[in-house]
Amino acid sequence: MASTAALLGARRLGLTPVLWTAWGRDWTASATPDSVFRAVRRGLSGGGTILLHDSDHSAAPGAFESMLGALPAILVRCRARGFAVGPLHEHGLDIYLQSVGV
Repeated sequence: MASTAALLGARRLGLTPVLWTAWGRDWTASATPDSVFRAVRRGLSGGGTILLHDSDHSAAPGAFESMLGALPAILVRCRARGFAVGPLHEHGLDIYLQSVGV
C-alpha cells in the first residue's frame, strides 16, 4: 500500500502511481516458483496488475529466480482466463511510463 507521502510526492512530480492487485512475494529468501505462483493466483483478476521483481537489488540474493520459475505457470493461468498479458504501456498507462522515462 502506498503511503500518503509517496502519493503526494508522485503528484508533485507529475507521476501516476500504479498499484498492484496481485503480488508474488518473490523477494524473500524462502520464495519458490510454486509459492510465487500460488501468491499471484490468489490475487489474479481481470484488469489487475501483477507485481513481480526482476532483480534482487532489494531482495534476498537470487530471489528473482523464483519469479522466473513461476512466470510460465502465471502466463498459462492468465491466458487460460482470457487475460491480456504485457507491460503497462500496452494497457493504457502511457502517461505514467512517459513521466518516468520508460
